[in-house]
Amino acid sequence: MHDTSSTGGDTPGCAGLIGLTEGDLSRLLGEPTARRTVGQDTWLVFQSPEVAIRVRCAGTGPARVASWTATFTIGHARLREAAEALGLWPAAAPDEEASSAGAPLIRRPLPCPDSGRVHSLTATVLGDRFTALSAFDEPPDWL
Repeated sequence: MHDTSSTGGDTPGCAGLIGLTEGDLSRLLGEPTARRTVGQDTWLVFQSPEVAIRVRCAGTGPARVASWTATFTIGHARLREAAEALGLWPAAAPDEEASSAGAPLIRRPLPCPDSGRVHSLTATVLGDRFTALSAFDEPPDWL
């Protein structure tokens, strides 16, 4: 997986992935380690030592990223740390500590400055760590 300046190290930046084509993803993240087509959806996996990113591309002509989940090898104690690792801070604000989250899922609106759209962000809490972040191409329906 390519190094990205938005996050430092080998963790890829995930800001702006929604709406990209498979070719765009390969240029940004490198070649996927896995690719599978199910119906009209294409699932891609990109792997680095710090994170695995599972991407769902949907639609035709060409298929575009509809959702993605980044699963951390080692989780993060704070939402800010997890979001910063993927280039999503401060868009994912406000910060929250995993140990006091009180729920297994934390949901946030995720504004996309490039498109002006608002997507949905879900952070997964397991134990006292944020273990995964997921983004979806629809606006949050819970607001």
